[in-house]
Amino acid sequence: MEPRITEVVAALIWDGNRFLACQRPAHKDRALLWEFAGGKVEPDETGPQALIRECREELGITVSVGDVFMDVTHTYPDLTIHLTLYHAAIAKGTPRLLEHSAMRWVTVKEMDALPFCPADAVILERLRGYDRSEDVRRRLTEQLFSLGDAAYREFHCRLIPTVPPEAVIGVRTPALRSLAKELQRSPDASVFLDSLPHRYYEENNLHGMLLSEMRDFDRTIAELDRFLPSVDNWATCDLLAPRAFRSHPPELLPHIDRWLASDHPYTVRFAIGMLMKYYLDEAFMPEYPDRVAAVTGKDYYIRMMVAWYFATALAKQYEAALPYLETRRLDPWTHNKAIQKAVESYRITDTQKTYLRSLKIKTRAKTPPDD
Repeated sequence: MEPRITEVVAALIWDGNRFLACQRPAHKDRALLWEFAGGKVEPDETGPQALIRECREELGITVSVGDVFMDVTHTYPDLTIHLTLYHAAIAKGTPRLLEHSAMRWVTVKEMDALPFCPADAVILERLRGYDRSEDVRRRLTEQLFSLGDAAYREFHCRLIPTVPPEAVIGVRTPALRSLAKELQRSPDASVFLDSLPHRYYEENNLHGMLLSEMRDFDRTIAELDRFLPSVDNWATCDLLAPRAFRSHPPELLPHIDRWLASDHPYTVRFAIGMLMKYYLDEAFMPEYPDRVAAVTGKDYYIRMMVAWYFATALAKQYEAALPYLETRRLDPWTHNKAIQKAVESYRITDTQKTYLRSLKIKTRAKTPPDD
């Protein structure tokens, strides 16, 4: 008679490139050996359901369950188990020792210092040759190409001339946002965010979408400081809309000032965009437009954002913004572009539009010179 097989699930819980190892308690079988958190699957449970329950009971955390890393069958003297190990990430809570004797975050290189349960030997062998970053990158690239649209790619390449065509896959924004939501709940998200620089335009946009949904202010700032130097086009720059900034206008201003002083054009453009988004309504102060008017340089995408800022400021803070045009604080091209955008706005009255047109500067230049 073949031995009865017990279904067991375990979690390969990642924190960047480290995973969580737990030491079994002294009073249980295989005492003080190390293992992956998890346990038996009840008759009415799926593997992921069992894993979520076990992690809550053993560690006091809620995990998001990803793909299966591998499965293995092993026979102990007292039972035969079929162990399925899932990629997982902590969705809520901080691990606590509710059942285990100890726990430790370890890298693949560090895991050999711990005596693991015999059933985990095959898993550890596979982990030794496993590059998680490369695995996540490969799977996401395959997903992106499966969503690509050749016609849309050709059209969109014309809108982002600073991006090489070979770096564009052609994924439409709704499909990319759906993928971002799926990835956000996955243990792969943190690995993807760490895998800079990205190769494809859509990977950068996916990164920006994930970053925008973060809720912790300090982490968002840190991630932006890593990501902004990789931004190479206006579209990726402008989709960045961090949720964490909504309730932190005072804390955000020093960072905006840092970004405004950057040598990287899209970092400067992003900073101006944040001033436009968060500081033209209730948080507005009359001196804030000075920050934008003081931006110098000939980069087209910066000057376009300066014009956009002042056009929006005229719509929201007309009396405060108007003197910047009356006294010609902006270069002629940006000055005229701000007026053009303002008179296209339904929020500007006809009387205001007539006056703004009278402030246009006569110039032969239709586009600003590049650096």
